[in-house]
Amino acid sequence: MPEPPTHVFLQAGVGGFAAAVAANLTLSLPTKPAFIIVEPDLAACLFESNQKRRPTRIDAHQPTIMAMLECYEPSLLAWDILSRLADAFMTVTDQDALSAMKRLARPQHAEEAIVAGESGGVGLSGLRGLLKDKKACEKLGLNENSRVLLFNTEGATAPNLYKELVAADAAVPA
Repeated sequence: MPEPPTHVFLQAGVGGFAAAVAANLTLSLPTKPAFIIVEPDLAACLFESNQKRRPTRIDAHQPTIMAMLECYEPSLLAWDILSRLADAFMTVTDQDALSAMKRLARPQHAEEAIVAGESGGVGLSGLRGLLKDKKACEKLGLNENSRVLLFNTEGATAPNLYKELVAADAAVPA
């Protein structure tokens, strides 16, 4: 049996998915991993809630390509869970999400390609961003011995847009 994850990056909109996964893993794993909640910088209601230490509604501004995560008010139930279980909250830009989509679509070996929509691969965006911040990695204990769990929560929900953004077909090679 493989070792359990030490770090879990969870994409979030209102927080339901992230809260459900964090709660389940906390109850089912022998040791609680570090949970890092990742949101679009243009719709970061959980990040703001964490800053204010209470559920916080934010104003909508310009849209994000991460449409499935474009939420401006956290779920109260999700916030209750994440405020206790999350170890960090962070944001990523549209460019970060697009970069992760492209990286997953064009790995070193074509048979390893993963189709991730604009919101689906945001956990990878968060990991890539965090790795650029030595102090944050140190604080979270993220190092070469870490075992990171990421989720791809969507494929190409808009295949034509996916092809336009990634310059690859939305079908994974057989």
